[in-house]
Amino acid sequence: MQIDSHEGLKTGCVVQHKDNLRVRGQELRTTRGKRTNSPRPLHGFTLVELLVVIAIIGVLVALLLPAVQSAREASRRTQCMNQMRQLSLAMHNCHDANGRLPIGSQGRDKADPNWGYTGVKPRVPMMAYLMAYIEQTAIAGQYNTNANYSAAPNATLILTHFPIFDCTSDVRDKLGHPTQKDLKGNYAVNWGSWNFWQQGGPTNGVAPFNLGDEVGRAPFFLEFGARFAQITDGTSNTLCWSEVLQTPWLQNAGQAFVDRRGRQWNDDTFCYQFSTRLPPNSPKGDYGYCDLTNSKYPCDPASSGLSSADAPTAYQAARSRHPNGVNASMCDGSTRFVSNNINLTTWVAASSMGAGETLGDF
Repeated sequence: MQIDSHEGLKTGCVVQHKDNLRVRGQELRTTRGKRTNSPRPLHGFTLVELLVVIAIIGVLVALLLPAVQSAREASRRTQCMNQMRQLSLAMHNCHDANGRLPIGSQGRDKADPNWGYTGVKPRVPMMAYLMAYIEQTAIAGQYNTNANYSAAPNATLILTHFPIFDCTSDVRDKLGHPTQKDLKGNYAVNWGSWNFWQQGGPTNGVAPFNLGDEVGRAPFFLEFGARFAQITDGTSNTLCWSEVLQTPWLQNAGQAFVDRRGRQWNDDTFCYQFSTRLPPNSPKGDYGYCDLTNSKYPCDPASSGLSSADAPTAYQAARSRHPNGVNASMCDGSTRFVSNNINLTTWVAASSMGAGETLGDF
């Protein structure tokens, strides 16, 4: 091996440059004229440094995760609102074709003291009249409105899953009714401010729940669907749709029926009808056939042991899994997000179609 005394010149395979020797790519250090074969030391993370990095990553994840979840929920809420907008448009198309909105329900007999089922008319849910206007003309063509929803051929048709009925913020019902197997949904129509058979509350009641059945009439009722001309409060001031939860199919001891909140194909009470008697997502429970032990789906303790004769007195609030409120649409087809903190008088006023109230902001 030769080393040229002139700095920066090569001879053979060794180069000397400013106290450093490089032999075939390996750098040799000199210390005060002494040469060593030790390579330059390698540096890595110490345990403390590694723990600090992991902690920083954990903090970043903790900060970003709520933002990601919030963005996802905002997307789901928008999707649910778009579906409600489609259902509202279907209501308008139905009105254009028939001169009125679809009837809210058919089957219970008003002439019966308890509005029981006497068989005078077949049991037909509102959704049967709306199918032709949500691009389900095949179902609409096969559905027989002269037969009960649970009779052939309807009993087979109602087993169909319609994604437009599901809000993705909620858990979808995949089981169906224990015997009839029809599925639930998340959208409900405005049924006034009291209960199934008295929409405006008793006239001797406490305001704002004292409008009476006629003054406090909602756009949908038993054997009734309003004409737009009858909505004298204005279609932009009158509720059409809102949301409910798809509750589990449970039946408490002593109750006449399973929890049917969200049921789309049953014409009966406590299914696809919401009341403004309670504000959106009220912690006060719904009154009807519901599970008293499950706080995720609030149920009024007074519902305990509810008999079949009590069904017309049932009511449920608008509810959703969206933070702080529910989606709602008005009879003019517009949609909005309604806060849980809406003034109750305003919420009640939005449910009646001709009481003449002045709505506040919401």
